[in-house]
Amino acid sequence: PLEGVAAICERNRDQVVLVDEAYVDFGGESCLELTQRCGNLLVVRTFSKSRSLAGARLGFAVGSEELIADMEKLRNSLNPYNINSLTQLAGIKALESRDYYDACCAEIAETRDNTAKRLRELGFSCADSRANFLFASHEKLSGVELYAGLRERGILVRHFDRPRIDNYVRISVGTKSQMEALTDALKEILCQ
Repeated sequence: PLEGVAAICERNRDQVVLVDEAYVDFGGESCLELTQRCGNLLVVRTFSKSRSLAGARLGFAVGSEELIADMEKLRNSLNPYNINSLTQLAGIKALESRDYYDACCAEIAETRDNTAKRLRELGFSCADSRANFLFASHEKLSGVELYAGLRERGILVRHFDRPRIDNYVRISVGTKSQMEALTDALKEILCQ
């Protein structure tokens, strides 16, 4: 994937290439190193996912000095207000706690992969995931039926009523016991 991104940057030298790495800490491959050789590449990350700071609305961008300078000009002309001091402190503490968050992400990735395996054993189709969620469908039940059946059992997932994905549910990865409860509920729903 890295060389693919590098090739896109090369073909589009007069444009900014943006890579969103919101979920990279759950097993994805980072493009940060490419910012050293691709001057038009901007990599953005958030503290919302792997650092559990969704309410803080905190993130950062990595790119060439020129790209960052342009972003600063835009920020100062549109919205010059910086993040508040409590959010800054939360971000600093999250960065200082890398070992803790790396362990949390590894546990989530392991739980995700084990859950995907269990879902496939139940006949589900699961998209490959390097995030903190699974996207799954079953040929016997529609996405709406899966969503409703799980909701009746107190398990909340997301369903999107859109073409191409309306037979899928988006399952956020929880604790191991929560994911076991999910698969137990799905077994029950499939046996009805």
